[in-house]
Order: sequence, then C-alpha cells, then structure tokens
Amino acid sequence: MCDAAMWLFGYGSLMWDGWETRYGCRQRVHAVAPEHRRVFNKKSLERWGTHAQPGLTLNLAPAHEEAHRCRGIAFEFPDEHQTEIEAYLSARETCHASEIAVRLPDEAVTARTYIYDGPRLIENGLTLQERAAMILVAEGIAGSSYDYIANVRAHLDRLGVNDPAVDELWHAVAAARNGDKYE
Repeated sequence: MCDAAMWLFGYGSLMWDGWETRYGCRQRVHAVAPEHRRVFNKKSLERWGTHAQPGLTLNLAPAHEEAHRCRGIAFEFPDEHQTEIEAYLSARETCHASEIAVRLPDEAVTARTYIYDGPRLIENGLTLQERAAMILVAEGIAGSSYDYIANVRAHLDRLGVNDPAVDELWHAVAAARNGDKYE
C-alpha cells in the first residue's frame, strides 16, 4: 500500500530547477490548473532581482478563457515531507501555499501551489515595454530575470505549451534586447 500523497503544482521555476529531488518526489506529471492562468505581476527582490532593480516573475490569477488555463507540472511527494516542503517553498515564494484543483492525465487532484497577494505585486500601469525593461536589468541570487523567463519559456516549449502571458512578454523582451519595439 502506498503512503499518503501530497501534490504540488508548479508553473514557473518550480517546473525546471530540480528543487523537488531533495524532498523524495515520487513523480512529475503534466497537469492543468483549469481555474488559473499565468501572469507576470510579482516583483522578485532576491532570487531574480533586487530591491533596487526588481525582477519580474510569474503568479497565478483566475482564468476566464480556456486558452489561458495554466499548464504546468504536478509533483507527488510522500505526505510525511509536507512540513519541510512548505517551509522551504513558503520562504522561496514569499507566500503560503494555497490549495487548487488540478487535472492530471488520469485524474483530478487537489494540489498545493503558491499564489502571491501582497506588496510585491506589480502596479497595473506598467506597459509591456516597461515590464520587458525590468527583466533585462534585474539579477538576483538565482540568476537574472532574463534567465528566469528564458528558462520558463524553454520548459513550456518542451511541454508543448503556448502560454499567452509568457509568449507576449518573451517577444517584448527579445525586441527590447535587440533595441526594437514590440507591439
């Protein structure tokens, strides 16, 4: 008989940076959070930027269109690791876990994920070009904000996922990096 399981849903750097290996991850599977979509609206002040030059990272928001529903990775862990996983991820993600509905290939589960709602949220008034400019100058202890979006986009490509939020900002970043304006 299998031990009780804890599921965790990753939609940004949790999908690709290998953090799960130290916590006895049983499996990684493609998953969909049908009620959520990715948004770049969270300032990173340590991992992918600083207080002086914040990075820009992903968060989740309600999804209203099927095309925007968030596809990512669900990680299964032995339930006994829940406390240490949540301690690590709450510090890393600067918020506490929320429970959301997630569809796996063969079943639906409740998974923990990290949805930020606090003072690090980006103001709505920033243009796409201003967000791209933030990404090009920010660097933190985990790398540059550019590395963050490049790695998220590369991982989504490997999963066969076209995410409107990631693709739009990625094209704006690429244009800004080349001195062009993305419209």
